[in-house]
Amino acid sequence: MLLIRNSNLVDWRRSSRTTYDILIDDGVIKKIDTRIDCSDADIIEAKGLVAIPGIVDPHVHLRQPGYEWKETVESGVLAATSGGVTSLCAMPNVMPCPDSVENYHYVRSFQSDTVIRVLQSCSINQNLSGRRNNWKELYEAGSIVFTNDGLPVDRNSDMAAVLWFSKETGVLVAEHPEIPEFDKSLGNTENAVICRDVILNERIGGRLHLQHISLASSIDFLKLAREKKIRFTIETCPHYFIETSEGLSDGFYEVYPPIRTDNDIEAIRRAIVSGLIDIIASDHAPHTLEEKTSEVPARGFSGVELLFPLSYTALVSEGLLSLQALTKLLTFNSSNLLGINPACLEEGERADIVLFDPNESWIVEESSMYSKGKNTPFLGKKLEAKVKYTIASGKIVYPFIGESV
Repeated sequence: MLLIRNSNLVDWRRSSRTTYDILIDDGVIKKIDTRIDCSDADIIEAKGLVAIPGIVDPHVHLRQPGYEWKETVESGVLAATSGGVTSLCAMPNVMPCPDSVENYHYVRSFQSDTVIRVLQSCSINQNLSGRRNNWKELYEAGSIVFTNDGLPVDRNSDMAAVLWFSKETGVLVAEHPEIPEFDKSLGNTENAVICRDVILNERIGGRLHLQHISLASSIDFLKLAREKKIRFTIETCPHYFIETSEGLSDGFYEVYPPIRTDNDIEAIRRAIVSGLIDIIASDHAPHTLEEKTSEVPARGFSGVELLFPLSYTALVSEGLLSLQALTKLLTFNSSNLLGINPACLEEGERADIVLFDPNESWIVEESSMYSKGKNTPFLGKKLEAKVKYTIASGKIVYPFIGESV
């Protein structure tokens, strides 16, 4: 058993001013009260700390199998737990791509003993861009998320077909709304793909999820589409609503979609505050230093361990959102998106809990990151909200054995 003493409790339903004790047994929250005595329990003294539900990140690149020099499942999960993430969805751009039942099970075999919950998405097209996969077989094998993340769904007929499949089965279709090879020359390809997908789904009604939205023009269109009750959810990432650090190598700012203008950043912030944007995800994309500083830098940022503190610093500390509202974006909505029961601070619920210090400031440094990829444009940035403990299914998974709080 595990007993957390004297913590404030916050989730999407409530925010306590009184401190509480939380007793955890057999992976679930057994009791919450102002005072609990239990001589058999290990004790975490949480005075001054805040307890929130575990973070759910629906957009993570774990890189294994096939790209282990960038990240492994083990190192990615270490990074996730250090940032309070207790559930995540891994993207399919690994090798082999999970575009068949055989490949799906092979990729899943690397995730069999993780200390947090890992869901694995499957690609919509063979190797992300070829012919259609057999979605029915993959769904029956256990996949509930389909995406070509890193690339958009090219053919209109494929997008319509997978949305129809989504409507029939309830699977999630997560779209990368951008045409990377044309974005710099033409601009606004994000909005072009969004328009196609949303207009299709106005007729179809599948579970369409729009990943890493970054443009003010996209927000303008999606606001009108939401008013028409078209079915979709919207995700953004910290690097689209937070200014990055200055003075890093040019490659550290390269990402798909690219970092946008101040006007776009402000539009994304407003969309978060208004509730138009449903989810904040990391789009964790680790690369080596050599890959990020080469003549043609690899695109993407390492971010799963920074998702919560970046969001807290930019939104809660700045007075734009309450912590209660932030947990809705980082836990409740993302759990519903992935079809998992949202962690909450309630007796009888799964004990996925984060304890953090809202008053501890710290600097993002390479030496403090657990991901193999140190490629974040927020190096040197001062953040608030330091994660002290991550508890997944009732077990302390961070700090790691031998580390102090």
